[in-house]
Amino acid sequence: NQKKKERGITESSYFRVTVTDNGCGMEHDAIPNLLGRVLSGSKYGVRQTRGKFGLGAKMALIWSKKSTGIPIQVITTHDNSSQKTSHCVLDIDIYKNQPRVLLHNTMSNDDEGNEKEPHVGTEFTLIIGGNWKTYKSRIVQYLHQLAIITPYGQFELKYNDLSPIKEGGKKSGRHISIRYDRRSEQMPAPAKEVKYHPSSVNNLVVTRLLEMTKCKTLSKFLSFELSGISPALAKKIIFDHGADGDGGRKNKHLNFDEHMSPADVNDAQITRLVQILKSANIFKSPDASCLSPLGEYNLNLGVRKVIEPDFVATSRDKPCAYEGHPFLVEAAVSLGGKDAKEGITVVRFANRIPLLFEAGADVVTRVAQNKIKWSSYKIDHKRDKLGVFVSIVSTKVPFKGTGKEYIGDDITEIQQSVKRALQACCQQLRVHLAKRNALRDIKERRSRLVKYVPDASRAVFELLNSMYKRKIGESSPDDNHSDGARSSKKLKKSWESGDSGLSEQEKMVVKCTLENGIDEKNYKR
Repeated sequence: NQKKKERGITESSYFRVTVTDNGCGMEHDAIPNLLGRVLSGSKYGVRQTRGKFGLGAKMALIWSKKSTGIPIQVITTHDNSSQKTSHCVLDIDIYKNQPRVLLHNTMSNDDEGNEKEPHVGTEFTLIIGGNWKTYKSRIVQYLHQLAIITPYGQFELKYNDLSPIKEGGKKSGRHISIRYDRRSEQMPAPAKEVKYHPSSVNNLVVTRLLEMTKCKTLSKFLSFELSGISPALAKKIIFDHGADGDGGRKNKHLNFDEHMSPADVNDAQITRLVQILKSANIFKSPDASCLSPLGEYNLNLGVRKVIEPDFVATSRDKPCAYEGHPFLVEAAVSLGGKDAKEGITVVRFANRIPLLFEAGADVVTRVAQNKIKWSSYKIDHKRDKLGVFVSIVSTKVPFKGTGKEYIGDDITEIQQSVKRALQACCQQLRVHLAKRNALRDIKERRSRLVKYVPDASRAVFELLNSMYKRKIGESSPDDNHSDGARSSKKLKKSWESGDSGLSEQEKMVVKCTLENGIDEKNYKR
């Protein structure tokens, strides 16, 4: 028992993590709030954003403070043409949710007289505690899937183990270097910011919009601050639903009219307005320009370069919406590939970010395993090496659980969209598989013919030869023993004159017989 306990204990180590990119960087004055204040952003429009929480760098800072207490260092250049590079060392006051700046200055980014190239992008360095052996596979898996969904980027992971080697220990495998080169020059179009759809708002959103609006009347507020509502439609909504039952005489505090000021709308009226907007089915579909999908070309290229499959098919479903939130599904299905396993391997992405955990409850896994009839597409989902890749982008991905690691299958619109995308991929693969199976059948038939043709040809020849001999025997049974040579000459003469009266198959046998000759011994036999 003591040995089992010792094996179960994971030994934590300390790591220096440095993340570098060549992006647009951060503004000098905005660095403390961007990294040292949680939930510092404000959003008054709708567009797809990359990631799940929007807390990645901030959570890294909190993790560093919790595990080691050492502040982080940030070096960033906001503009590639900028002559200044910002250097910031900061910590966070968790209780006050405020950044604690220890160093914040600028450095020259001029490369004149300097062999090094000018700094570009952002470099983020922190020291944390963790366990590399336990989570190494997850980190490598995440980078592997990130290379698939981001073929226009270059990713490199270097791990150097500087811990001392124990006596008798092996040094091999202590250092890891993984690199995925850029495979595409085509980047997805950036997402545009659009207004809220009436069906997607809630009390908080409407309250914030009412506080920020510059409109003077409620009807103008509805038509200007929300998408899909024209001035005429705004007046119709207020006219039809402005009074609450019985002409509004009982609950006057719930009534509103088109000329009232947005500042005068109370909480009860906001709640009623939200209920009206959600229940009305008179609005246009949400604008999908706020989405930024990867694209079929990039998805196909990412799967081909990383997985190296035998076949791959991609598809994009039409933009759809649930509860006023637009979403779009892209899918790829591959057959074969290096390191591929038999059966279905599901790879999921949400807003172009890999999802590693809780795959069994995800809508993609359940659709791939239960909703797709693979046999109808000539695919054996138990024996074939099948890869299923699905990317879902939305302004609000309906994650389940606090970890945001899977999307439930309770939203029918998303489930049907995933199913349609996978079926379109399977339809493309069926054409390739039909050609492959046809070529395989031809090859198998050819190999069988090559194997059995000699035996079959000998049997046919013997059969035809016996038929010919019987016919010759019936014509002159008494002279067979003495007239073998004469019969051969007569047969040859009739063959040359064309009056043999034999069928084509019999003529072929006679030709072979004449070429080999007929002696008295063979004639008797």
